Order: sequence, then structure tokens, then C-alpha cells
Amino acid sequence: MDPLWNLYRFDHYRFVQLRPALRCASDAATFASLAEGPASEAIVEALIEGDVDVVGARQDFLIALCCIGEPVPCPKRFPRILQRMRTDVRTEEGAEILSDAIAGGRNLDNWLLPAGKLAGILTPDETSTVYQAYSTADALGRLGRLKRHQSVRKGGLLSGIVTFFRRLFDWGLAGDEVYRLLGQLLEEAVACGQGIAVVTV
Repeated sequence: MDPLWNLYRFDHYRFVQLRPALRCASDAATFASLAEGPASEAIVEALIEGDVDVVGARQDFLIALCCIGEPVPCPKRFPRILQRMRTDVRTEEGAEILSDAIAGGRNLDNWLLPAGKLAGILTPDETSTVYQAYSTADALGRLGRLKRHQSVRKGGLLSGIVTFFRRLFDWGLAGDEVYRLLGQLLEEAVACGQGIAVVTV
């Protein structure tokens, strides 16, 4: 199975609050003072035992404290599909933003680099742009055409999207269901003024 990323809603306001303390955190005692429950306490233990370095601990803290709800799984080939979407001017900007986050490093300050488990972060404004691109793609009827596999031409964007959805069957989810979950994730994030985090699995 391909390596995966997970897309989470991301509490960007909480991130801004945590940023000054996490940027300066360099030892287990400082991380322990920021811990908020079992997940972040486990990160402190991993730091003490040498299972994670300081940058990894900072990223893990943000994942534990700022990622919200259930993730939407994203396969390895998804960036290629986003690349193809750039050819449509109506979805180009949103596809480029999300592609950049998956590629790693988007909106990660120097103290969070190199990108690791936390691959990238989208701001609330960027998330809104990606949602607009998603809504445009949905309005173009791409989902309806994907359901009629026999009418899909070989090659091009539709072939890539169908391949993407077929790979998702390994997780027991139909492609249109995952597509719907992605739209729901973006919609909820925009409604709550949140961003999106891309987390490597």
C-alpha cells in the first residue's frame, strides 16, 4: 500500500498561541510544562527516552494539540492529481496550495524544520481558497463522471482521479465517500475559521 498523509482540521488560533513557547522549547522540562493530557505527556516521555528529537517533539505537540477530529486519508499519488488540476484556471490556485503542503514545509517556521510528521500547514485563508477550488471542481461534475467508469477516457485528469479513488478501496471506503469527506473537512474548517494540517503517517 502507498504511504499516506492524513488531512486534519487545524486550530490555527491555538497554534499562534503555542508558537512562542514551542519555538523556545528545547528540553523535556519545558515540554512538560506545556503538556495537556496523555498524548502530549507521551511526547515528553519519548523526548526523555531519545525516541524523538526536539523538532519532532515540537511537531508532535502541534499535531496533538491543534489537529481536530478524524482525518481524511490521502494517498501518495494525490500530489500528481493536484498537479493535473493546475491546468484548470478555476482550480489552479487551490490545487497548488494543497500540493505545496503535501510536498512538505508549507507555513512551517524554521523551528519546525525539516518537515517530518507535520508536513505542512494551511492558514484559514489558504484553506478557504482550497475549499473554493474543491467546490468548483465539484460543480464541474467531476464526481458524476467518476461514477460512470465505463465513460471515462484513458489518460488525462479523469483517469488520474479514478486511479486515486480506486486506491482508496484498500481502506474499505468508496471513492465518492472519501471525496465527500474531503469536502466536509474543508467546509467545516472554513466555517470554524480553521486551517488544515498535513500529517505524514
